[in-house]
Amino acid sequence: MAKNKIIININDRDYTILSEESTEYMEKVGQYIEKKIGEIVYATGGKLTMNDVAVLTAINIADEYFKSEEVADNLRSQIKQYIDDASSATFENSQLKSENARLKSEISALKRR
Repeated sequence: MAKNKIIININDRDYTILSEESTEYMEKVGQYIEKKIGEIVYATGGKLTMNDVAVLTAINIADEYFKSEEVADNLRSQIKQYIDDASSATFENSQLKSENARLKSEISALKRR
């Protein structure tokens, strides 16, 4: 896939990014980072260096990432359980249909006697 050269502005500074992602997507990423930086600056009253703000922003984004991964893993586990339950129910349904057919046949045989 071709790389796109994208310029995004974060905290009044332009960054040139080479990405396979769309311009719109990378702008969205940049806006998200800008928002997270703003939250740190606001929370600390602007008393930190930009380096400290960047590190705290990275820590917060990493925290969000790991929590999202945990949620995704839990959802995958639930989906797997639902698939296993559905598979078991399908198997049980198949067995019950076979048992039903056998019993119907047995009832027919008993009626013919």
